[in-house]
Amino acid sequence: MTSRERVYAATNHREPDRVPICFGGTGASGIEECPPHYRAATNLYEYLQLKDAEPVKISPVGNIVGNIDEQCMVRLHSDMHAISDNPPGAEIIDDERKVWPFLYGMRIKKCGIYDMIDMTNPPMAHMTTEKDIEVYPYWPDITTDTMAGVVEKAKRMHEETDYFICGMQSFGYFPLNGYGFISGMDKWLLDMKIQPKFYHRLCERFMEINLAFADKFYGKIGKYLDAAMVFDDLGNQTGPLMSMDDYREFYKPYQAETIKHIRTYLKPEAKIILHSCGSVYHFIPEFIEIGVDVLNPIQPLARNMEPWRLKKEFGRDMAFLGGFDVQKLLPLGNIEEIRKGVEILIGEYAQGGGFVFGASQIIQCNTPPENITAMFDAAYEYGSYPVRKSKEKKSYIEYIDGLNMEARRAQLKYIC
Repeated sequence: MTSRERVYAATNHREPDRVPICFGGTGASGIEECPPHYRAATNLYEYLQLKDAEPVKISPVGNIVGNIDEQCMVRLHSDMHAISDNPPGAEIIDDERKVWPFLYGMRIKKCGIYDMIDMTNPPMAHMTTEKDIEVYPYWPDITTDTMAGVVEKAKRMHEETDYFICGMQSFGYFPLNGYGFISGMDKWLLDMKIQPKFYHRLCERFMEINLAFADKFYGKIGKYLDAAMVFDDLGNQTGPLMSMDDYREFYKPYQAETIKHIRTYLKPEAKIILHSCGSVYHFIPEFIEIGVDVLNPIQPLARNMEPWRLKKEFGRDMAFLGGFDVQKLLPLGNIEEIRKGVEILIGEYAQGGGFVFGASQIIQCNTPPENITAMFDAAYEYGSYPVRKSKEKKSYIEYIDGLNMEARRAQLKYIC
């Protein structure tokens, strides 16, 4: 099978020749780098002896590597490849702060070793009225060219490679989580309850811009894509960020409209991938209802997100992408522990198709390169169909819990 055929088979709930693998195939399946000391991508290239690898380019927020080297993706067996647009970048204010005027004036602040969205001073925190929305100075200009070279790249990848190609539009977080990024997470959640009329008006404005850029992006390259990724984070480690009633009133309509709009530009067989972190178990039936085909990143240590549970309850209707724990096992385990974990995870998720192997979030910046390599090599080795369950009697979560990773964590810094 080609990579494209393999991912389509899996996401259509059929068993391909082997479990597909994703590294760098979506915006949430890559790797981070925090210079000068925490260079996971650079260290990985050196470990794999990729001497002519492309120099790492780091995104303005989150320290995500935006240009994972093609040789590295091939070496780690990735069947997927991401493509995005090119919005103007952030502007540096000083050593600790940046502002991203084009992305609604997003403010970015150094937080430890990371460049993170500044939730202490969000630019829309003061807004409460229609007038505030009208006069806000950082509404993006929809005439801005964000597509330089994108169409040519998408066409080439579709015609000259067999990757399963995933499109990611820059404004894919809006109007939902983006509301929190620009207004503050507390204000986002409180506005729903305290001033719902304002909340909906601001969401409508976000939505107007988001869909205008979606028209430019998916309208030009949708025919070349095998999937589109929508970004929303609805969960934390212990549960959802909001009640089901609030989700259905304040969130789901916008999420559904975004998916419906993007779908008009895609091939009928193309997939919608939803990235939603944390414990989103209770929302999965709603995701299926509004047309989500694949859920990512399926963080296994979040409440109710155990692989066996998701596969048993939703495996007929939802495919899963990700799943390998990056909070404990990947950064803290040894090679044999990681290989065993891969075997168990594939055994729980992959029978009958419906699973694309990958990390359960972007790989953190101080993850050892030998661990990353071992994870993907083991997935390639153990993923051949027919997949058999591991002889290990413990579930994937029980296996991780039994390794006593907290004692190892205490010896290291900056492990999420």
